[in-house]
Amino acid sequence: MNIEEVQRRLWEESKAHKTHRKSSLPMLPTNPYDKRIRKLMDLMHNPTWLCNAAECVLRRSQGKASGVDKMIVNKFREKLDENIERLRLELKRGTYRPKPVRQVLIPKANGKMRALGIPCLRDKIVQEAIRMALEPIFEVEFHDDSYGFRPNRNTHHAVFRCQQLMRSRFTWVIEGDVKACFDEISHKTILKVVREKVMDNKFLDLITSFLKAGVSIKGVVHPTEKGVPQGGVISPLLANAVLNKLDWFLHEKATHGWKGSKLSKNNEPNLRFVRYADDWCVFITRGTKQYAETLCDEIAVFLKSESGLELSAEKTQITHVRDGFDFLGFRLLCGIGRSGKIVPKIRVGQKAIQNFKQRICDETRNVSQQTSIGARIYRATLVIRGWGEYFRVAHNYSKIAGDLDHYTFWSMVKAICRKQDITTAQCLKEHYRNGTIQYKGVEHLGKLFEKKLKMDYHGPLPYEPGIENLNTSDLELEAYVSRYSERKRPGRIDLKLTQLQRDNFQCRMCGKKVGKNTSHMDHIIPVNNFANLDMANQNDNLQTICLECHKKKHVTRKKSQ
Repeated sequence: MNIEEVQRRLWEESKAHKTHRKSSLPMLPTNPYDKRIRKLMDLMHNPTWLCNAAECVLRRSQGKASGVDKMIVNKFREKLDENIERLRLELKRGTYRPKPVRQVLIPKANGKMRALGIPCLRDKIVQEAIRMALEPIFEVEFHDDSYGFRPNRNTHHAVFRCQQLMRSRFTWVIEGDVKACFDEISHKTILKVVREKVMDNKFLDLITSFLKAGVSIKGVVHPTEKGVPQGGVISPLLANAVLNKLDWFLHEKATHGWKGSKLSKNNEPNLRFVRYADDWCVFITRGTKQYAETLCDEIAVFLKSESGLELSAEKTQITHVRDGFDFLGFRLLCGIGRSGKIVPKIRVGQKAIQNFKQRICDETRNVSQQTSIGARIYRATLVIRGWGEYFRVAHNYSKIAGDLDHYTFWSMVKAICRKQDITTAQCLKEHYRNGTIQYKGVEHLGKLFEKKLKMDYHGPLPYEPGIENLNTSDLELEAYVSRYSERKRPGRIDLKLTQLQRDNFQCRMCGKKVGKNTSHMDHIIPVNNFANLDMANQNDNLQTICLECHKKKHVTRKKSQ
């Protein structure tokens, strides 16, 4: 089976169905349910289709948290063919039943907790197979001004689109947010939307089984009567399919083409919108605040009647473009440009700055005293790189980066002083090198200022069926929770760095030159043979080996057992 060709055919069939549905005339009405996609369940138990889905999931889930069955990627790979074949037969025979998702709470930027539902690996694989089939079908239906969790689209595209509309003299903005969208979305609405495009009862039953699988909270399974789990592979796609109704509702409220020009001549209001998942902005031109309030009420009524969702009273606001508004962590407002004219600007939001400082403290100072210095520097650098890559499109990024680098530097210095019980002068003498904090000459604290301001804007590329172009950096809802962080074990990275220096950055087995990310700290005698971990971590029992030698060693050990 050629997966690219199958997805392209699904995409073309979906376009044909859309054309047929829109070809209805008053005198010659057509049935909108004709020419829907059929026999999708056959794809679910196709060996090639399922293997491709499994490979995508296993690659993305490496080192991530496990579901209720505690199955991790390495263990699943040991009997990969057998596990996939068992899963395929269950799907073909109709005996497959998804397990409940495991709930994990992670902190949100506003101080509250977000409940993520982590499916089992085998359930993720089936969901990925469903996503591979539904994505080309619904990409035909999705509006161009929807940017969340779609191929070739990301948050930057949505923010730059907002800036473009501000430049087009739109005045009033409705900042909208759906209240607990993923938790409150109606199952009936989801199935209705999928049924409008798919005619396959077995496939619909499979989706229903995921929606009704339940959630495991501290070992107790609770039924799910509404909502989709934040963490499911298909959850963003299903949510987009439901909220797509809102997109086309707003599209019909707006006027385009020559009719829009006519409104402009008559000085009548018009609108455009930008949506990223459940966050959206409606831009209004030549309208009043009263017009915006009326439109906001109509949107609330539409969401309630169509999908059982409500607008968040806290986050839904009507503001003027001159006053600025927050969207996806950025602050968008109109300021004075170099030419003296008013131009729209993208700035880093104040909440994003506070969130960054809190995350840096959480990785450097608000940790166990046993956590090594190397681990603190490594984790803080990951935060710095991710935050810098996201916000470097803001106009004030350079100034903010300098201030936050200063904050990060001294937070790390304070953390080291507290851990080693030394003075600031001693810390700087021992660890300050080349303008930053370094540890053992290997780990060094990253800088936001190293990320250059990015001003080149390119619109989203068109969707190409059959190409794996999912933007994984936006997969916040796929429960990317590390299974190591759940164990709450302090880092041992400084032990590894010590062994690297002792072994002169060479593999003790093959002599290959290695680095921090291309080597393992290996126990010569396994840890299980010692009474405790400290005894196993003696210097004479540790060695540096490369990734290939580490793999060969463990394969040989398993065969001997």
